[in-house]
Amino acid sequence: MQPFTKSDIQQHAVVNEQSVEIRLALPSTPLKTQQWVEQFCELFHFSLSDTDWGADRFQALVTTQSNDTHFQCMLCVEWLCEAIWLEPIGTQQSPDAIYRYLQSA
Repeated sequence: MQPFTKSDIQQHAVVNEQSVEIRLALPSTPLKTQQWVEQFCELFHFSLSDTDWGADRFQALVTTQSNDTHFQCMLCVEWLCEAIWLEPIGTQQSPDAIYRYLQSA
């Protein structure tokens, strides 16, 4: 697994219409994916649940509850399209809110 820092995530996060893409190298194995996700969650104070593996994808529900911030989003890693992204869940969340959280965490 290529090590990364909170600053790496913040510098490589890009807001799209429906998600926040994290433009870093994808983990190469299931174990490295699990390590990447655990490190990401630790850096940004997310709790991880509802993990799901597919043939060429991983996704999980990540939740944060710190100070006045509380939201859930889907963390997606997909090897077919070579991307990592966060998708908002619910009508009260948006890609902009996720991006702001990542930048201020």
